[in-house]
Amino acid sequence: MAEITFYAAECMEFPEQMGELHENLTLSEAVDVYMWICRRGRPYGPGIGFVLQDESIPDYSGTKWPLYQGRGIAQEMIDLIPAYRDHPLVKQTVEDMEPYLEKLEGERKEERGMERSGGMRR
Repeated sequence: MAEITFYAAECMEFPEQMGELHENLTLSEAVDVYMWICRRGRPYGPGIGFVLQDESIPDYSGTKWPLYQGRGIAQEMIDLIPAYRDHPLVKQTVEDMEPYLEKLEGERKEERGMERSGGMRR
């Protein structure tokens, strides 16, 4: 039986080597942790990813893969792996991300405003 979990990382390029990594989350929890990471103002390129456990795709089962990075859903990255692109759980996850996009975009705008003003969050 296939299962998908999520993670939020301070650095999506090297999630296990740089910065914080929060794993085994629900999508809602991953969004909350991502927003918390962003509010701290670390410039490592945070994001949200998924881990799909599915024995029918052994080459990719259990691999960390991007779902959301600062500019939106990482559809190009998902499309690189047909097993992810075509998987029903991944397709559902992309749909489930839609309601969070406005919230995440608002967070990015707020962060950019803080960077331009030179202000710090507390």
